[in-house]
Amino acid sequence: MQTPSLIIIATIALSTTLIAAPPGTPVSLQSMPRTADGKPDLEGMWQASSTAGADLQDHVASLNMLAGRSVVAAGEIPYQPWAAQKRAENFRNRQTADPLSKCYIAGVPRIMYLDFPFQIFQTPKRIAMTFEWELEYRLIYTDGSPHPADTDTWMGDSRGHWEGDTLVVDVGNNNDKTWFDMAGDFHSDALHVVERYHMTGRDTIQYEATIQDSKVFTKPWTINLALHRRADRDRLFEYSCQSEVEEVNGAFTREDRTWYPGSAAAPEVKMAASSRVPAAPAPAVANLRRTPDGKPDLQGFYESQSRGANQAIEGQAPGGKDLIVDPPNGKLPMQPWAVEEKASRNLTERGYDDPTAHCFPQGVPRSIYIPQGIELIQTPDYIVFLFERTSWRIVPLDGRPHLPDQMRLWQGDSIGHWEGDTLVVDTANINGKTWLGEGGEVISYAAHVVERFVPVAPDTLNYEATVTDPVVYTRPWTMAFPMQREKFELLEAACHEEDHDLPHLKVLKDAAAAKKK
Repeated sequence: MQTPSLIIIATIALSTTLIAAPPGTPVSLQSMPRTADGKPDLEGMWQASSTAGADLQDHVASLNMLAGRSVVAAGEIPYQPWAAQKRAENFRNRQTADPLSKCYIAGVPRIMYLDFPFQIFQTPKRIAMTFEWELEYRLIYTDGSPHPADTDTWMGDSRGHWEGDTLVVDVGNNNDKTWFDMAGDFHSDALHVVERYHMTGRDTIQYEATIQDSKVFTKPWTINLALHRRADRDRLFEYSCQSEVEEVNGAFTREDRTWYPGSAAAPEVKMAASSRVPAAPAPAVANLRRTPDGKPDLQGFYESQSRGANQAIEGQAPGGKDLIVDPPNGKLPMQPWAVEEKASRNLTERGYDDPTAHCFPQGVPRSIYIPQGIELIQTPDYIVFLFERTSWRIVPLDGRPHLPDQMRLWQGDSIGHWEGDTLVVDTANINGKTWLGEGGEVISYAAHVVERFVPVAPDTLNYEATVTDPVVYTRPWTMAFPMQREKFELLEAACHEEDHDLPHLKVLKDAAAAKKK
C-alpha cells in the first residue's frame, strides 16, 4: 500500500508547474490587487514551490524526501541538545512516526508548504484558508479579538492584523502533536508562531514564519519561502487521505448499489415527479444585514436546529413539524431495497460502516445537520462552509457548469446563485459513499441535491434541501429546519486524530461476522 508520505512525494514529482510573476518583478501600488477596504487582495489559489515539506533544512535525496535547500534563515534549526537527539530519533522513525503518515492535521506552519494547493477567501473580519489536504482549513480572525484561554489545538488559533501591506498572523494555543516536516523537525506545546504574508507580485506572496518554543529551541528562528498563484486551477479538489488509505487496505469497503460508478447489474430505475409546489419568493426581512453588493450578509457562526436529524431524518423539527416536509406524510419514499438496507444499517454491528464513524467527509446535505458548528464565509464570488469537524465546502457563485460526470467527490460539486434574498445551491457529482444519518438513510451516486438558505429573521435562516435520487427513492423528497446565527467562534473538533470509538465499532462488526460463519 502506498503510504500518505509517499503519496506526497509523488505529488511533488508530478505537480503542475506553478504560475508566477517573472523573478524580481516589483509590485507597484497601482498594480497591487486590493480589496474594497484598501488591503492587499490575497484571494485566490496558492501553493508553495519548495521542498520545505520534506525538510526545512538542507537535505539530500533519499527514500521519502527530495533534495532541497534550507528555508531556515540561519540555515539550521537551533535545537536544545536533548531536542536534537529527539529530532534524530524522529528522522529514523519518520515513515511511521510522522503525523501525516496517519493522515492527521498538519498544523502551522507545515500546512502552508505542503505539496497541495490551498485557497484564500478574504473578508474584513475573517480570512479563511481551505486546503486540499484532508479538507483542512484555517480561520484567521482579523477583528482584533484575542486568543481564547485554556485551549490547545492541532491547527492552533490564528489572530491577524495588517501592518501596512503585510498581513501578520499570531498563532497560539498549539498542541505538541504536529511536526514541521517529513524529516522529524518537531515542537512542544509551547509553540508560538508569527506569520507574515507580503505580496511581492500579483502572483507571488512572500511567506515568513517565526518560530518560538522555549522548551525545544535555544532561540527563535525564521523560515522564508514563496507562495505562487495557481493560475491553472479554478477550484480545489478533495484529497481525503484517510478514506483513500482505508479503501486500499480494505477497512472501508465498496457498496455497489450506492458508490460511483454503480454496479452494471443494477436494474434501471425511474423516478416519479414530486408533488411539491415550489415555494413563493420569501418576503423581505426587516433589519437584515447586507453586503456592499446588496445581498443578504449570511456570514457568521451557525447552529442547525434540526433536532436529531443526524440520528433519524423521519422525525420532528422544532415546533413539532416533521423534518421531511415533502412527501406530506413525513416519510422517506424509499425503494424496497433501500428499506431493507436502512434496516440492516440500524443493526449494532453496522455502526462501523457509517463513514462519519471513520471521520470521513460528511457529504451533502448531512454536513448541515450533523451536530457541529458551521462558519459561513461570504465574498461576492463564493460562499464557504467551514465545519467544526474540520472539513470545508466551497460554493462558487459565478455560474460555472458542474464538473464532468466521471469526477466524483465526497461533498459533491456545488454551484450557487441568488434568487432574490435566497441562496440556492445545486449539488451534483456525489460519490455515493456517504450516509444521510446514523439511522442508515441511503443516498447514492445518482443523487442531485438542491438547497435553499432563506433569511426569515436577522439571525435565522430556513434551510431546505430537496434530494432527487432515482437509485434509492421513488420520488424527490424535501427536508427543512431553521439555522440560527450565534455569537460564538468555531472550535476545532479533530475527529480522526482523536477518534476512540472506531476500534470498539470494529470489534462489534467482527464479532457479528464471526457468528455468521
